[in-house]
Amino acid sequence: MKSSERLQSIQSVLNLRGRVSVIELAEQYEVAQETIRRDLLKLEKSGIIQKIHGGAISIQYKTEQTLAARFTQDIPQKHALAKIAANLIPPGSTLFIDFGTTTNIFAEHIKHLSDITVFTNSHLIASTLSENSNCEIYVLGGRYDDKIKANMGTMIVENINRFMADFAVIGVGAVDVKNGFSDQNIDEATVARNMIRRSRETIILVDPSKFNRNGVAHVADFNQVDYFVSSEQPDADLCQMLEQNGVKLKV
Repeated sequence: MKSSERLQSIQSVLNLRGRVSVIELAEQYEVAQETIRRDLLKLEKSGIIQKIHGGAISIQYKTEQTLAARFTQDIPQKHALAKIAANLIPPGSTLFIDFGTTTNIFAEHIKHLSDITVFTNSHLIASTLSENSNCEIYVLGGRYDDKIKANMGTMIVENINRFMADFAVIGVGAVDVKNGFSDQNIDEATVARNMIRRSRETIILVDPSKFNRNGVAHVADFNQVDYFVSSEQPDADLCQMLEQNGVKLKV
């Protein structure tokens, strides 16, 4: 393969997965790791990627989109999977719900439930659920991020550790067979990991655009998840991984 063809191929892989390592690229293209490093340097100079230790991240996925932009993407799919997930929640449940556009739509689908208690770091989710007078809402305190209308930081983890919940309802930025569930934002991933740790069952909401992609921050392994909810059937490899780990697939 010519150098120019390899560069184009690496760019395509990054656009699909968001992140790659030097080792796996060297094996894939059967070239030396130093050759891959030079390729990544060329792509970085072109403004296409950012090199990191041991690999590279696509600029397209490195920077989180604005909240307004995220609320306009894949809305029918997000409503479809949110409706499925809402059917898993019985009245009287206690939930952790992390910040996210998909989880905010999920909140719209459970706001009619009676006697539920919700712990969330999202001011938008709290506002959505406040329409139900039978819903008890606790906003987890921390550093306020006005860009996403949510609280983040180390104080959030301290607050999460004070409570236990029946369910953690988590929206993730990526899922793949090798690395499990991940996110592009390190702070968001930290919140999600701790909510999962303090919950009896975990429901992961994944719109199909997140299939077979990697984020920069790990959220959960497959064996930590009870329900995988999406609006479309994942591919055979992903379905097999869910089955092997006892994850219930809801589509």
